[in-house]
Amino acid sequence: MQLAPCIGRRLVGIIGEMKLLVVFVTVAALMAAALMPLDTALAQEANPNRTLPETVERGQTFDVTVTFTAPEDKFNAIGLADLAPDGWDVTIDTMWSNPSADAVLATDNKAEIMWFGEPGVGFAKDISFSVLYKVTVPDYACAGKHTFDGFLEYYLATEGPYVETITGDSEVDVPVYDTPLICCNPKSFTFSATEGGSNPADQTLEISNSGIGTINWALSDDAPWLSEGPTSGSSTGELDTAAVSVDIAGISAGDYSAIIIITADGADNSPWIVPVSLHISSSAAQISFNPESLSFTAVEGGSNPAEKVLEIWNSGVGTLNWSLGDDAAWLSENPTSGSSTGEHDTADVSVDIAGMSAGDYSAVITITADDANNSPQTVPISLHISSAAPQISFKPGRFSFAAVEGGLTHAAETLEIWNSGVDTLGWSLSDDAAWLSEDPTSGSSTGEHDTVVVSVDIAGMSVGDYSTNITIMADEAGNSPQVVPVSLYISSAAPQISFTPESVNFTAVEAGPTPPNKALGIWNSGIEILNWSVSDDAAWLSENPTNGSSTGAHDTTSVAVSVNTAGMSDGNYSANITITAPGAGNSPQTVLVSLYVGQIGPPPPQPWLNRYWWTIVVGIVAVVLLAYFLWRKRAA
Repeated sequence: MQLAPCIGRRLVGIIGEMKLLVVFVTVAALMAAALMPLDTALAQEANPNRTLPETVERGQTFDVTVTFTAPEDKFNAIGLADLAPDGWDVTIDTMWSNPSADAVLATDNKAEIMWFGEPGVGFAKDISFSVLYKVTVPDYACAGKHTFDGFLEYYLATEGPYVETITGDSEVDVPVYDTPLICCNPKSFTFSATEGGSNPADQTLEISNSGIGTINWALSDDAPWLSEGPTSGSSTGELDTAAVSVDIAGISAGDYSAIIIITADGADNSPWIVPVSLHISSSAAQISFNPESLSFTAVEGGSNPAEKVLEIWNSGVGTLNWSLGDDAAWLSENPTSGSSTGEHDTADVSVDIAGMSAGDYSAVITITADDANNSPQTVPISLHISSAAPQISFKPGRFSFAAVEGGLTHAAETLEIWNSGVDTLGWSLSDDAAWLSEDPTSGSSTGEHDTVVVSVDIAGMSVGDYSTNITIMADEAGNSPQVVPVSLYISSAAPQISFTPESVNFTAVEAGPTPPNKALGIWNSGIEILNWSVSDDAAWLSENPTNGSSTGAHDTTSVAVSVNTAGMSDGNYSANITITAPGAGNSPQTVLVSLYVGQIGPPPPQPWLNRYWWTIVVGIVAVVLLAYFLWRKRAA
């Protein structure tokens, strides 16, 4: 009779323990879900998949297709980036994608495609995406497997970014050429060293035969500081290597360029040129500044002109402790001193015209630094104060046209004219050459910029140099007339500047690392020898090397284009690289460079913390309660 109550109490205890066990297991399951990696917690992924042909021919343009599917609703801010093999050219269009892309960018061998999605809505789950872009194989591509590599980045509502590697096909095969063919890697070399320091480490040049038979190759160069070893060998397809060395003994700081010439009798692409660049930095601090001069204009009795910025930085080693001084009472700088280990410092340069009469003034800002080996440096300053009347202003300051005898006329250029004084400027133009014309030849400005199309007609003109002037007249202006020199060079059938890509784009994070260099290829698509040089119009932009020569497409120089984002704030920046070549029928050529500095998306998420932090709290509370109940049970 005593057994039933005991069994009942035992059953109640067991049921209570089972309830606690259910609570514990539930909490553990919730915590496991919270700690699960995000890609595991998601029921689906976008699964980007690439389709490639198995084999491609040299010079062929072929299609690359990538497909993926929206894994969830509110699929947005989608970016796909895919890299073709180095040196292969990519083309793309927004209409080649389905749905149509909002933006595309083809840079060298990189294709980038973006879809933004409707704000707050994005794309619905299970929508299929298809991307197509085209790749052109170089005429002298090496035989063998060539690899593609890319990824897909996206957001789900506001969460992300999620990144998935593109799967599927990743290689294409270039067959063996039907005659001997030189194959080398890399296509160019860059060395850096410090003046008076040790030589830079050797680099390796790989050489092989991408065709049939055997190539007996030989190496030579055009610089005493450059050497290769061994300088000859043979290949029936196997990979040969040569060490490329630089000896900087006795070489001063500066930029140097050279070429390695690979020759192989019977090879279709012999000789093959490999550009080599060498930068030797100073072993001490070095003053660098931008711009090289500053110009101010003002109206007598009017307000002071706007301040301008002088950038100062150390292009050497160590720390540059700089200071500024000037030789004019109307000129001032702020701050007047600072230090740089490479970052760009700025000083505001201002002018005070109070009590000054109309006229032209000049001064000099002197930059000194005791620890720099190029101290002092000077910055010329000019100030023009016009009378209280209209003032002719114009740009550019001169025109240079070039054309080929019997060929097309150089493209027209634009002259801007405006009033930098007061009231209204009524201007007119004239010139003294039958081959030059302007349209329109008159106008008026109260400050707005008027544009004039300046064109030349070379019909019937022979090879030679021609010059004339455009005269800008304005009766009421205090600085009339103004003269714009115009030169025209007509060459015989001549070298021709060719380059790729047509534009270069950089993206960087504010206060983050400098983005990697981009390559600009320059070659001669005409005849004879093209002697080219490059320049730019932005302090944050640089090129290396800045000059070279080419005898044809096989003689292409790869110019490293780099940006320095130190001290730059969030925003969009643009500049131009100008390629000039005396005697070329199409000089100059312009390459647009764009730079975006900013944050790319929000910080990487921590899904287990952002989405499920509450489950961790609940789990901790549940474990504490379970321990408490078990303790009470044992105590009872």
